[in-house]
Amino acid sequence: MSDAPSELHVEPTSGELTPGETVGAGDPAVTLCELKLAAVLEIGAWPNRLEAVTETLATLCQADPPGRPGRFSQGDAALLGWLAFGRFLWLSDAEEDATRLGEALDTNDAAVVDLGSARQGVRLSGAAAIDTLNKQVAIDFDLKAFPPGSLAQAVIDQVPVVILRRSEDSFDLLVSSSLADAFLCWLRDAAAEFG
Repeated sequence: MSDAPSELHVEPTSGELTPGETVGAGDPAVTLCELKLAAVLEIGAWPNRLEAVTETLATLCQADPPGRPGRFSQGDAALLGWLAFGRFLWLSDAEEDATRLGEALDTNDAAVVDLGSARQGVRLSGAAAIDTLNKQVAIDFDLKAFPPGSLAQAVIDQVPVVILRRSEDSFDLLVSSSLADAFLCWLRDAAAEFG
């Protein structure tokens, strides 16, 4: 499996982030695009069922399991992230995945929570993506410390954010829908100097 995970559905943002809008001179060093996420699920495995749940999720995702917390795998069916011990993140373009995972995982093994309407995502990419994030995030984004396929949870401008590194200079950022406007306002201001 490649170190650089494949893409989720991405398109230019609307509202606070205007498609094609640039600030500064020349080509922009950072771009912001909305992530279209049909399924956003969090799966909590009971401690004595972690191995079985991990195997089931990897099979459904059609990828190798992430291996440890702080990593994610991109499969043909979905992106599977390991948030913390026993907690997984599932992102896909299939709205029916909440039902599919609920049926595949017995309640004695895990709990599946549909966060589809409660999460929004944006892709931050470009040469200045790390400089933009480092205005509020104290994560070592060196490729050896945080390679593509890594994920972390952080607080940016008082907003909890899940950060997924898609490639050397591309990051997916997931936030609560209720705080998305405030987060996008901060992100736009932070990125403005880079275009």
